[in-house]
Amino acid sequence: MADKKKTPLRSTPARIKDTDLDKFAAGAGQFSPQKEETYPWEEPHIREDVKKNLPLRIPEPLYMKLKYIADHTPYSMNSFILERLNEEIEQEIVRLTE
Repeated sequence: MADKKKTPLRSTPARIKDTDLDKFAAGAGQFSPQKEETYPWEEPHIREDVKKNLPLRIPEPLYMKLKYIADHTPYSMNSFILERLNEEIEQEIVRLTE
């Protein structure tokens, strides 16, 4: 059996700088205005160019109707759903956030 190598222990733990503690203590007792709510889609790490998959199960007749629309319009099935879904989502978000 191979010998396990032990990682060396730190002699002292990492220290918090005194200036950070001073800044924290200086803010004690001060009123800080409450920030407005940040919604999940407004977070700085959310990117418009990232696409997420959402498996969608729909009844076969609805699928065939969607396929018919795609065959007889310039829309693909995906673009048709996405455009209509976006409109509905925006309306619902306005309703929920007012």
